[in-house]
Amino acid sequence: MPRALRSAECDRLVTDLLNHMTVEEKAGQLGVHHLNEPADRSSGDALVRQLKNGRVGMIRGIASSEQADALQKVAIERSRLGIPLLFADDTGTGFQTVLPTHFASACSWDMAAIEQAERVVASEAAMRGINWALSPEILFTDTAGPDGSHSFGDDIHLAAEIAAARVRGLQGNGILASLDLSGIMPRHAPNGSRTATDALAIAQRAIETAGLGVIAFDKLTGHARTAMDNAFAFLRGPGGFSGIILSEWERLLGSADGSVGGTGFEDISVDALIAAVQTGRIVKSRLDDAVARILRAKFALGLFGSALGIQSRLGDRRLSTPAHNREAALTLAKRSMVLIRNSPALLPLDVDSGDILVVGTAAADRREALDGKAGVAASVIDGLEQLGIPHKYAAGLALREEGTKYEGLVEADKIAIAMASEAAKRSRTVILVLGDSDRPGQIGAAQMALLQSLRRANDRLILVSTGGLPVDPVVGDAPLDCILHAGRLGSMSGHAIAEVLTGESGPSGKLPIAVRGAGGEIALPFGHGLTYGDFDVSNIRIEMSGRTADATVTLTNRGRFDGTETVQLYLARSDERGRAGVPRLAGFQRVSLRTGERQDVTFAIAAAAIGRHLTDGRFSVEPGYFEVGIGLSSTAMLNTHLIVTPDVARGMAGLSPTVAPFRRRA
Repeated sequence: MPRALRSAECDRLVTDLLNHMTVEEKAGQLGVHHLNEPADRSSGDALVRQLKNGRVGMIRGIASSEQADALQKVAIERSRLGIPLLFADDTGTGFQTVLPTHFASACSWDMAAIEQAERVVASEAAMRGINWALSPEILFTDTAGPDGSHSFGDDIHLAAEIAAARVRGLQGNGILASLDLSGIMPRHAPNGSRTATDALAIAQRAIETAGLGVIAFDKLTGHARTAMDNAFAFLRGPGGFSGIILSEWERLLGSADGSVGGTGFEDISVDALIAAVQTGRIVKSRLDDAVARILRAKFALGLFGSALGIQSRLGDRRLSTPAHNREAALTLAKRSMVLIRNSPALLPLDVDSGDILVVGTAAADRREALDGKAGVAASVIDGLEQLGIPHKYAAGLALREEGTKYEGLVEADKIAIAMASEAAKRSRTVILVLGDSDRPGQIGAAQMALLQSLRRANDRLILVSTGGLPVDPVVGDAPLDCILHAGRLGSMSGHAIAEVLTGESGPSGKLPIAVRGAGGEIALPFGHGLTYGDFDVSNIRIEMSGRTADATVTLTNRGRFDGTETVQLYLARSDERGRAGVPRLAGFQRVSLRTGERQDVTFAIAAAAIGRHLTDGRFSVEPGYFEVGIGLSSTAMLNTHLIVTPDVARGMAGLSPTVAPFRRRA
């Protein structure tokens, strides 16, 4: 955002407005109006009356920047106090430029690319008149739905870094971001492995590094909601979080009408709030606090003072061009691919690849990569043709009705498989592109029949998976030699895949989940992902440096290709009997090395990695024995140990956010 949430100028403005606002105008700042589509004349007139009376603070469903400007003009010029509006909407993976899905971008482990892509989302949202993005929503593979495309993976630390990057991208381009933590804990398993204190850690990262404007967990109920309320209770106190707390809106509504929560902040009744204040069910100071947070956010967005002019806001809509947006989408798409297997090295394609046969209807598909968004994406065939890569194409399976996934084998598939297999025998290299089956993360029966036939016909088989989740199929009694997981990469999908296949760009993605085999065993560990280089880590060492411990390894690229590797830090605290717990990700760094180059990579292990949040929100650093692992995945690493003595713990606690964990650091 252009300005901080707290400043002397902001506080003066907010205090002055609160002193002049009526109870109706204060309650109105929490009022959410949903625009009808299409809007009829009577509802439009009613909205104008509400705006003039100060009973609307936010509007959902804005159709265009022109419509937003017209409504903003009414609020500013025709209401008593001229308080501007927030225009909120879901921004997801973009509008004109569709970015990789959240799961696909989580595979990049590249926070700079994610932040830049989110700036594209913010720019296109501003062009539509939106100034409040109801995102990012933190979801994990067990809370994101069956296809997992909205998931951030499975790890708290990685999710926290991604959330902060998305917030920086949105708010860096003048859009208020809302961190939705409702999906942290599975609703069906409230006592699961993730807790409200994990949500607290994610929120703290977004606030400290990105100046987060909005926190929400209003969709939760029951045990999960109680735990979140307890952990985040200090947010409403002095020195806490200065932004909007959407769950507090719902708590106000519950105090007003007795509702139990879980319905979301958009169901606020202005009349119920007014009545509750007038009858004493809600104390005035509590409503004032919620309204002050809204006014501070509007000030930070530049909606007050000199920024009120519509021409000033129009300037924010010229932040990027379509070409710039496509380039940002292409960069993230290229970095979101995970090279799962490549032995023998069939990738990158080169002169030895010979005649290339591309198989699979997914190779020509221009829709699946958009994950349900409107528009047309570049297909793999489009990408290869743009690069001038000679190839032949075979469908491999019979066409299905639009929207039908490849699951069971149909009679027409047998002919298509036979034709593709004959073509494979006459080709040097085969690239099979497979999209989702009816079971995300698995290979359907028809796809498996094609895969088996192609492998028998040609052992130089490259599988490119473009479904929502990665796959690692066992064909016969062994995995495939070469698998590139491309996921749903958005508008620039085909161009990105073609560049990685040919070595124009090297793969650098890492799995944000562990992939399990048919028997439930881990086939591919968390953090796994190959490059065209040949990286290894050596010489792990650790030393104390002030109030932190510096853990260092030497990273070397011994391969024939330059590449980018992601070095990962894992920590595991031992219990009283000396048994180490499950290692958890505590840091990572992307490092680019030329062939033959080496570099020392150092992680500063500080309070945030050693300590933990308690259930009441306080932060604690306790002494103990830690296993420290640094490597290229959660299972491929070198290990040492770290002893945190009581003196060291106290020193670290001096740097920890114990008292005011949500105060942004200078």
